[in-house]
Amino acid sequence: MSRPQWTQMEKQTRNKAALRDSVVAVIGVILIAANTRSSVSGLSPIYDIINHDVPLGIDARAVLGSLAPIGFVIGGLLTPRLTRRIGLEWNLVTLVAFIAIGHTVRALATDWTVLALGSAIALIGSGMGNVSLPPTIKKYFPQHIGSMSAAYITFVSLGSVVPPLIAVPLSESMSWQFTMAIWATFAAVTLIPWFVEIRSGRNSGDPLGSVGGPKLALAKSPTAWAIAVAFAVSSIAGYGMFAWLPDIAKDVVGMTEIEGGLMLSTFSIAGTPMALAMPLIAARIRHVGWLAALGGLLIFAGFGAMLVAPTVAPYLWVVLFGVGPLLFPLSLVLINLRTESTSASLQLSAFTQFFAYSVAATVPPLMGISRAITGSWDIALAG
Repeated sequence: MSRPQWTQMEKQTRNKAALRDSVVAVIGVILIAANTRSSVSGLSPIYDIINHDVPLGIDARAVLGSLAPIGFVIGGLLTPRLTRRIGLEWNLVTLVAFIAIGHTVRALATDWTVLALGSAIALIGSGMGNVSLPPTIKKYFPQHIGSMSAAYITFVSLGSVVPPLIAVPLSESMSWQFTMAIWATFAAVTLIPWFVEIRSGRNSGDPLGSVGGPKLALAKSPTAWAIAVAFAVSSIAGYGMFAWLPDIAKDVVGMTEIEGGLMLSTFSIAGTPMALAMPLIAARIRHVGWLAALGGLLIFAGFGAMLVAPTVAPYLWVVLFGVGPLLFPLSLVLINLRTESTSASLQLSAFTQFFAYSVAATVPPLMGISRAITGSWDIALAG
């Protein structure tokens, strides 16, 4: 009589443990997603405030703006090698530590080179997060790729929205160093669920984190290149704006610092519905080319309107090229939908993001150079 009851108890225990592990993994994924953009969007709105303590000329701002895609490129190169060596979960812990340490160095900066060093460390961690999240979804939620992709990409978008929204008032009321310390603390908290996950032993029999597998010839794959190009277009628009939109808002539209930060938040908010919708749509339709074309058209329309009639409806123009990077969530979910294993997902994620961010890394400095030479943002917006 006791044996069936014991078996039932074992089953209930296993189900509870599986549910607990799933909840921990969801929390861990969402927290990493929210952290990947604080190092990008939380700095440019407070350049003028930082400038009181750490002089930031146009050249320093151009360098700082270009560090995001460069850090993402380096993070993309490191992630596959590191994951194969120490496993997916320890790789996640490492990238979060990078973000926390980078923000801490930023907070302690006394000149712009130290600020740049801290930014580089945090952004490398963010780049590792960009590449690591798709295979993490593939591994932990293979039956829920669309919904979990929608969830984490939405939190990536929210991580772009909140920092510029609160950075200026928080830095003015407290200090910009305090603001950096908040981002560092948030990153440190993100370590908790992954330490819990590692301690649970769910991956004890799989030291490589289920990412071992044959190396794919992605450079010969039309699908890989299509995703990479779509990702690049989104990154060009996104990181050009993360670097310079507050300055463009002040110089072209005549806005204040707080309004410039609000403009950047509007840019990020505009993409949030697409972050939620695109993975769900892409998971249900076979041909997604029209979605990519729509994204490109919206980006073109937004930049064109800002160039021709910047003061007519600036927030509407920002919404247009904020919705345009729907290519970003579309590309991320396609990485998992077009692969069959965690290993393939990791490789495709690294390949597409390395290409995209290598291209995007040239955009902030080129925009800054054109502004310095011509005295206007016309070439940057037209380009």
